[in-house]
Amino acid sequence: MIKLKRRNALLWAGAAAAWLAGASTASAQATLPEGPGKEQLVKICGQCHEPQRAASIRLTRDGWEATIGDMIARGAKGSDEDFQAILDYLSKNYLGEAARPLNVNTATSIELESVLLLLRKEAAAVIAYREKNGLFKSVDDLKKVPGIDPQKIEAQKDRLYFGGIVPTPPKH
Repeated sequence: MIKLKRRNALLWAGAAAAWLAGASTASAQATLPEGPGKEQLVKICGQCHEPQRAASIRLTRDGWEATIGDMIARGAKGSDEDFQAILDYLSKNYLGEAARPLNVNTATSIELESVLLLLRKEAAAVIAYREKNGLFKSVDDLKKVPGIDPQKIEAQKDRLYFGGIVPTPPKH
């Protein structure tokens, strides 16, 4: 009898987990705009993070292309057609007018990840360093953070500012 109850409990737990996974996918499907590329976004991007993360940022098409390239470098799996569909979907539904500047001294983890293309642990290192050592004054200060790739900072330096006047985004 105890074995039967345990087996039933495991079956119910498995069914509940499957339902929750389906509900999670259904929830992701429901909150994103309909259109070509949505299915690929949910399937591929949803392997590592919630697909709705895209709704929190707006990037230029070049910005989305760079972000997708970074995700591929981190291990995202899909065909070239899948990634093209995702790029088209994000560019249509979450397009920013220009690359927005980022105040490094007030940036959240998700902003550091999405704008500077930092890994989660790198963004956390920037915030921890900022909290321990005070505000950054320059790109060189930011490059001193242990555990981050200075090349990522250098590649995005035109988008960064350190308080005060917001720079004018470069014309493309």
